[in-house]
Amino acid sequence: MAPLPPFRILPPDTDHDRRLMELDPDSADTLVVSWHQDLLRELFASPYEAAALLWLVLKQAELHRPGGPPEIRNFQLEFLLAPAFFLTPSEIMEAVDRLEARGFVERVGAMGVRINPAAIRVVERRDLPARLLMQRNADRATWAGSPMSASPSA
Repeated sequence: MAPLPPFRILPPDTDHDRRLMELDPDSADTLVVSWHQDLLRELFASPYEAAALLWLVLKQAELHRPGGPPEIRNFQLEFLLAPAFFLTPSEIMEAVDRLEARGFVERVGAMGVRINPAAIRVVERRDLPARLLMQRNADRATWAGSPMSASPSA
């Protein structure tokens, strides 16, 4: 096992310090994974840890929302979650140990884990501030790959 990473204290976050990823971008009633920007930068080189953390936070959200597991239709989230399907239980436990060493999760009892909400959390889309949603919609509409920004060719 590689040496454990150093403990990380995330700076206080604002709406601009978060990366929001909707589980289903085409649904108004969807869950949104809210990542701290520093967390994403730090876990970029650790796909197993990122996958384990995302899996844990989605499982936690599933417990608090009736109707079974949420459906993911966001390519970025599917891509981040993909390594979790190939990990053995011992590799997942090692990833959780490394996340705990970083300060992103905390052990609760023998098998429980509490996720640091400053690092990552799942929120309902309707619970996001209206100003943030308007800015995200404007950014999506002006994105070069957006069908709305494409101009007809002559």
